[in-house]
Amino acid sequence: MGRKTPPCPIYPAWTTARYWAFIRSALRKAWQRWPPRYEVLADSKRTVTGKRHKYEYKCSACGNYFKQKDVQVDHTVPAGTLKDYNDLPQFVEKLFVSKDKLSVLCKACDSIKTKKERANES
Repeated sequence: MGRKTPPCPIYPAWTTARYWAFIRSALRKAWQRWPPRYEVLADSKRTVTGKRHKYEYKCSACGNYFKQKDVQVDHTVPAGTLKDYNDLPQFVEKLFVSKDKLSVLCKACDSIKTKKERANES
């Protein structure tokens, strides 16, 4: 078996890794309802007719229009990760940003951007 992370001191039934995954997930879920996120989407939206969907959103990287399910609101500066309490203020500050630090990307462009960011981290 692989090495297991230590139990969480607050709730020993969970590992420390599970605890931090829970906290990160809760913060990212809150970010999904962050008002500037909706403002960025609204700024890139156009109405379409003659299709089964009502709106399309412009990708800021490639300039093409996509359905809402095919776009992501992305941070221009990556939010990073949260691994302990010392990282919490920085993570929250980078996660909840103003709309000028967000962009709408199609899933393909977002994937390319994410791969580049991860390559630069290592």
